[in-house]
Amino acid sequence: MAHPLTSDPNGRPRPPVQPQLTSEAAPEASELDGVGWPTVHRARTAWRLSAVAAALIAVGGYVHYCLYRRGYRFIPTIGVGFVLQFTASALLGGALLAPSARVRLGRRWTALDQVARVAAVGLGAGTLGALAVAHTPGGLFRFREMGLRPAPQTLITIVVEAMAVLVLGLAMAQAHRALLTESLAAAEVAPPAVLDELATRRVTSRRPAVEPSARRR
Repeated sequence: MAHPLTSDPNGRPRPPVQPQLTSEAAPEASELDGVGWPTVHRARTAWRLSAVAAALIAVGGYVHYCLYRRGYRFIPTIGVGFVLQFTASALLGGALLAPSARVRLGRRWTALDQVARVAAVGLGAGTLGALAVAHTPGGLFRFREMGLRPAPQTLITIVVEAMAVLVLGLAMAQAHRALLTESLAAAEVAPPAVLDELATRRVTSRRPAVEPSARRR
């Protein structure tokens, strides 16, 4: 008598059924490529914008260095501020050109390139703010600037620092969208079974190991 599961009604053996993986268990490569390309493109765009901002910040730092050498170093407090400005410009310019990296702070991962962009925005905004205060009647630490003098250094500083802040804002937006796209893609492409297995492994890895002596008891 033919077995109903391995043969048809005529007694001929049935071909073995090959298990098929659904798209949920094994996502297509084209799907992964379509998700990954926008992330890579936005990350590259963010780095290129950061490189442009680094050049602008370097110009601003060089202007402050030249003014410091030409006499601003003798102005109390202002001279120290100029030293800090062009030193920070050099450091942040190099940080903006560094490869992207992430460090774990507590339970969250932090992108170092985004930290450098935020710091560079603070430098540019702080430079513009200090220049604006220096043009007020009270001045900055009792030091006043008049109009766009010294020329053309004051105008160059305003233009490059403002452009650096704008470009860095665009770079931060691109980097944030790239990170968000990557996170959403990981959640959508990964099958639920894999996510459940990863969650189970995390819980199991956190359990304390039982020593053999305790098992025998």
